[in-house]
Amino acid sequence: MRQRDQNSHILMRDLAFEVDAGRLTNVEATVKVAEFIQKTLSCAHVTFWTVSGEHGKRVMHRTAGYDGLLGVPIRTAVDLYESGGDYFNTLAIAGCYVCGDTFNDPKLAKAKDTVLVPYDIRALLSASFGSNGEIWGSICCTDNQSRRWSASEVTALRKCAAEISMWRARSRDREIAAAEGNT
Repeated sequence: MRQRDQNSHILMRDLAFEVDAGRLTNVEATVKVAEFIQKTLSCAHVTFWTVSGEHGKRVMHRTAGYDGLLGVPIRTAVDLYESGGDYFNTLAIAGCYVCGDTFNDPKLAKAKDTVLVPYDIRALLSASFGSNGEIWGSICCTDNQSRRWSASEVTALRKCAAEISMWRARSRDREIAAAEGNT
């Protein structure tokens, strides 16, 4: 576990430097992180989402991911609209959402026909990233069969989300500083 955490930290640090230097786009870096997480957790898919909108009208926008079943990057955008708020509220309060059987989770019942069945999401593990109580987005790991997510898997994803929060906050701070210097 310790080696995996170290590898995750090094990968994200190196990718952040590559993005800052202009040698990688954010999407390319995101795909690489998604692939790392997918291989680490042995799940079907890992996707990254931004979150916008106010309570009751939130939208998740998929920015990139990795399809472990096909072994290919996911670069197509998808928007998912809030349906009831139970998932978002849990994600906001707990920082993660853990579900081993999505089809039988009452908090996901409103999303069953529109999201879970069409995308064959039978298990879900999500962790949010952001700063100062603001959620910027989430990392979602899904599987096409029910499964019990282990404590170490949950911890690993939460650590990745925390690392992303740190790098994104630094990036935002640099963007703000640059904008203020240009005015």
